[in-house]
Amino acid sequence: MAVLCCPRGQLTNPFFTAQGPQPMYRRQVVVIEDDAFMRSLVANSLEASNFQVTVAADAAEAKTLCNAIDPDAVVVDIQLGDGPNGFEFADYLGMRSPHIAIVFLTNLPDPRFAGRDRRSIPANAAYVCKARLGGVEELVAALESVLREQVSVKFRHDLQSGRPLANLSRKQLSILAQLARGLTNLQIANERGSSVRAVEGMIGRVFEALNIKTGNDTNARVEATKIFFEAIGPRAEV
Repeated sequence: MAVLCCPRGQLTNPFFTAQGPQPMYRRQVVVIEDDAFMRSLVANSLEASNFQVTVAADAAEAKTLCNAIDPDAVVVDIQLGDGPNGFEFADYLGMRSPHIAIVFLTNLPDPRFAGRDRRSIPANAAYVCKARLGGVEELVAALESVLREQVSVKFRHDLQSGRPLANLSRKQLSILAQLARGLTNLQIANERGSSVRAVEGMIGRVFEALNIKTGNDTNARVEATKIFFEAIGPRAEV
């Protein structure tokens, strides 16, 4: 390695030039979030914590950025509007750039709400729910943990027993999401390729798991929808 010399034979400090002290290397992070306010909030918070941040509003833009700058990590929402979601983007990174660390920052309590399971979360990735985030310090700590490849359950909110609707199966969550979309039993049956009678049975089991009385079907559906959106947030996609 070449040794650079300065006047009087002193070795050059890599963080000091004739113009004065230079900042140490800032790790690069791409923030992928479709909500403009949240995107700006996360980016500004990470910038203040000495990360170099680039932002993207969707998976397509994020792919272009990651290919161009090869960041150290990404912070990605799961629900990204039209186009690929956060899990699909993570699948892409796993194939093309597995060295890029990943923090999922989402409203969804766990991957089942997106039709996935815990195997969709890469090894040493963090899964942080926005509603359970204690502050920017916790997000920075999660980011540091994935960069060190030492992710503890503290930064895997999807594995914590107290998460919303943890007692429902993946199929039951899917039925609940369809109810939250306002679908009739017939529409649910058509989407699932099953009979109306089978759907009625599945809905009844969902109501039972949620401790919802079924004397009035309309009221039960309203209550189930309320519980669902309390779990994922009112702005979440279903």
